[in-house]
Amino acid sequence: MTNPAEKSLRGVGWALVIGGVLVAVGIAVYALFFTDETPLATKLIIGGIYGGFALLLIAVLRQRLRERKTDKYTDVQL
Repeated sequence: MTNPAEKSLRGVGWALVIGGVLVAVGIAVYALFFTDETPLATKLIIGGIYGGFALLLIAVLRQRLRERKTDKYTDVQL
């Protein structure tokens, strides 16, 4: 895994996956919230699910970043 070509390919792959997911989510959010065909209750339910998921993701990321400073297993090699 120390090969620079593998690292750059993996980085480009992740960037494409994340970019594609963001575009797809953006299109879905636009279609859901900015069209008049979807009932208000459905918009609120789906918005709550996405909002809750986003808050949980942010909480986990904050916890991981805080714990990374004091991780006693950083020098362990597999």
